[in-house]
Amino acid sequence: MAGSDGQAESKQQPASAVDESQQLKSLVDELCRDMENEVVDGNVADREDLAEICKVLKDISGKMTGKPEQWLLPQSKREELEKLLPLIESAFQRRRSSPPPPSKEDEAAAAADKKKKKKLLLPSCNPFINKARSSSASKQHKEEEQEEDDEGVSVKLLLRLAQNVLEPEQYYEWTTSYVDESRIYGWDKEADAVVDALIAPHPTEDDDGSSLLFRAAGIAGVHGSGKTALAQKVFVHDKAKDNFALRLWVCVGPPDSEDRFCLLYRMLDNLGLDTYKVEDIVDNSNAVKETVARIRADPARVAAIQKKAADYMTTHAQQLQHKTPDSISFDQLLREEADVESSKIGVLLYILHMTLSKTSYMIVFDDIREYGDDGWYRNLAQLPPADGQWGGRLGYGLPKGNQHRGAVLLTCRNEEHARNMVRTGRVFRPPKLELDDAWRLFKREYDQAKDAIGNNNKGEDMLFKELEQMKVQIVGKCLGLPVAIAEAAKGFAALDPLPDDGDDHHANKTAAAKDQTTPAGAAASSKSTPDTLQPATATDDNDDGPRPS
Repeated sequence: MAGSDGQAESKQQPASAVDESQQLKSLVDELCRDMENEVVDGNVADREDLAEICKVLKDISGKMTGKPEQWLLPQSKREELEKLLPLIESAFQRRRSSPPPPSKEDEAAAAADKKKKKKLLLPSCNPFINKARSSSASKQHKEEEQEEDDEGVSVKLLLRLAQNVLEPEQYYEWTTSYVDESRIYGWDKEADAVVDALIAPHPTEDDDGSSLLFRAAGIAGVHGSGKTALAQKVFVHDKAKDNFALRLWVCVGPPDSEDRFCLLYRMLDNLGLDTYKVEDIVDNSNAVKETVARIRADPARVAAIQKKAADYMTTHAQQLQHKTPDSISFDQLLREEADVESSKIGVLLYILHMTLSKTSYMIVFDDIREYGDDGWYRNLAQLPPADGQWGGRLGYGLPKGNQHRGAVLLTCRNEEHARNMVRTGRVFRPPKLELDDAWRLFKREYDQAKDAIGNNNKGEDMLFKELEQMKVQIVGKCLGLPVAIAEAAKGFAALDPLPDDGDDHHANKTAAAKDQTTPAGAAASSKSTPDTLQPATATDDNDDGPRPS
């Protein structure tokens, strides 16, 4: 039903959306024609890079054939292209209007002429004149070279951005708090140890001597080692349910690495707060108003923002033809200043702090890393400042009082990052799966893969019988990692099934009958055993696990 609804929706696109899509294709084709004429017939700077950009734009245009709903270019890539086209056109026009680069013959002649003139010049009696002139000329020459370098880098950057439009979309697999415990094998003792580390039996003293009921712990390990599964096992643990009235699962991941607003708004939304009301509170808070007033009182900051608005208008003139001036207003650029954003983050952290302080809580930050160099993710156990803004640390939004328990569990691929975030808290590593648990996982994934490809015969699976005799070697080659075991099972499931004993007996009888009619001296092969196991388990010493053939 969902698929049919999606198709119906794509077929009934609004007329305005269709017009915008067709206009986007027209802009691409027009820019391609202009660039091709100049790059092929003309003599412009950065000719090779512009030619590559033109080639990429042609490939993009090829994915925009037919009706917009039939295009091979997804909507997110169209939005990237819409923002990129004005930048490409601006760079192209800048090089188009600049004088053509001199040829090698012209450069050689100019160098020889300059050398002759240099010999004829007499030194001045004033020792400061030539030095001042040469210093000024050298400075101007360096500025011109720097400008040329910046333009060259910008064209190469535009080329990479254009190539990125053609690359397939990458989707991040979000994790949730839902867990089917029957699908998680082993780690019962490890889950008990993590829960005990999160439950503070008595208040602990902070650096300033204040008592806290707050604990932080981490789970570190390589990709596929089972960090998320162990954290999910802890999340639904009976002790966690008994000690924490509120349990919140937050999947951070790469998409939110720099978008701290998105991370905090998702947390507040999961806590039941209305996003629009929160935005209104943030915009009208005293902290944000004071920061805005401080910037407005600084003439240098105001002039810089006004220049940024003017530059944006010049660069995106074609893109902003059908948009209102409010979209690039001074107030919008002012709200995007780093000081204002930091103030807003501080208000959001204060709202989070006040919401969590009403009860005992446990938060799981899954797939988090110490992003950035400003220490925003570092030391989650740190107390907020008594005065001043709260935007400097994520930990300021986590209450650490002595009335309610508070705990944070995080999963991280980098153990050093995990220790920087939990500080004195413990950091655990998921152990390798034991043989029995690992083979249960292998069998489950093997059976599911067989069912998915329709290769699961009702009879006895001879291939799995052979694999079961090799389970020690298979689990060992996979290093006990859950993801490696699961992938190995899927790879073996895709192999052709081995013939069962009945087929072998029938094949032997057929071969014997054939031998009776075969002339002497003729070689007749009655049976060949398929060697399917060897390529599937063949690995180098550096491999993490078996490779399906």
